[in-house]
Amino acid sequence: MDRDKTDWLLIGLLWALGLLAAGQFAKVALALEALGRSYPGAPLPLAVSALSITGIVFGVTAGVIVARLGLSRALIGAMALGAVASLAQALLPPFPVLLALRLLEGVAHLGIVVAAPTAMAMAASPRDEPVAMGLWGTFFSLGFALWAVVVGVLPDPSAGFVLHAVALVALALPLWRRLPPSPPVAQDRMAFVARHLEIYRAPRLVAPALGFFWHTALFLGLLTFLPGFVGGWTAPLLPLVALVGTFGAGLAARRIAPRAVMMTGFALSLLGLAVLLAVPEEARGAVALCLIVVIGIVPGGAFAAVPALNQSRADRARANGAMAQLGNVGTGVSVPLMAATLGAGLTGPVAVAAVLSALGLGVVWLIHRKIA
Repeated sequence: MDRDKTDWLLIGLLWALGLLAAGQFAKVALALEALGRSYPGAPLPLAVSALSITGIVFGVTAGVIVARLGLSRALIGAMALGAVASLAQALLPPFPVLLALRLLEGVAHLGIVVAAPTAMAMAASPRDEPVAMGLWGTFFSLGFALWAVVVGVLPDPSAGFVLHAVALVALALPLWRRLPPSPPVAQDRMAFVARHLEIYRAPRLVAPALGFFWHTALFLGLLTFLPGFVGGWTAPLLPLVALVGTFGAGLAARRIAPRAVMMTGFALSLLGLAVLLAVPEEARGAVALCLIVVIGIVPGGAFAAVPALNQSRADRARANGAMAQLGNVGTGVSVPLMAATLGAGLTGPVAVAAVLSALGLGVVWLIHRKIA
């Protein structure tokens, strides 16, 4: 799939698939109130976190499986599995069955978020790889925002589940026709723990994931709690302005090493957090928007680092598997971590975000020293 000329059509189709991957979270997260009428008393947030649980447990394993299957088979298989699971969810089965279907959909989600960015990097020329990865880095925020609009006009959650399945099937055909042959890559058979140790001991494989982890650990918590302190009007804007930083980071990574892009994002985040506490209350909304822009730089650099540090398709798939795993861990701890500090007012979440940003800056610098 490597080429001298960028296949922007294929990259666009894969990015659209990323928006649907974000929809796998959003179609449930944004319909919890409506689903509560069908599942009174059920712990519905588990239906959202089920996708993250799958990523935390099987992220690295997914990278190996994708390399073993080949990118095209892994992608089309994940889309088919996701469509079947979504259609079954539309029947609103008993909650234990719904939860099992969400775990199954988590497998499909993991296949997409590991294979799609690997295929995007392969479809881009070396010059355009960072731009393609910056584009991919926007999929979750934009996809979530788009699904918020979609869910708002649908009559019930079942319609959202059916629409998601239909969209996956509709996108599968042009993707299947556009994806070039991607033969499986032989992988050594290793035990679950040994496979993790192999990847997490390899700086080139784990460096992008380490930068991404600290970003996800602070990002979701800030999106959740900042509007309550700086103005509710910022809530729909914060995930959207993050896209500016993420895509801009991909453009910057054409000329600047991705590690420098990530470190710049963390350093500017520290500065922005300090300014947020220092300015008058009436200015905090505008500062918060600028803060989220610079925080959005980090994932653009992290995704660009995958092809920059890893040349083979198998290594890129494994690096993306580590990204998926640590990204889900970061997302899982972000909200509870910041929620525990809300008693201190705005200072609490800001202090947590500052510590996470400083740790991210230090860890990215240290891991790249090992690579150099």
